[in-house]
Amino acid sequence: MRLTIESKISDIFKEFPKLEERYKPYLKYFYEERLDTILFKKLSLIGALKLLNVPEEEREKIIQDFYKIVNKH
Repeated sequence: MRLTIESKISDIFKEFPKLEERYKPYLKYFYEERLDTILFKKLSLIGALKLLNVPEEEREKIIQDFYKIVNKH
């Protein structure tokens, strides 16, 4: 399976568990509200970042980091 920022968060974390810890600070709202198990099956990484209003500059850094890690494998 080829992962992109449009992939579901649950699929990304299944393939790359270390990314969950790395992105947990950005997604903490979902964890705090106990929405992670439901929404991570539905939301893409980029969709979650937009929904949480992560600033564009920070989003770009996350996207670059994501592809750097995913493309190594």
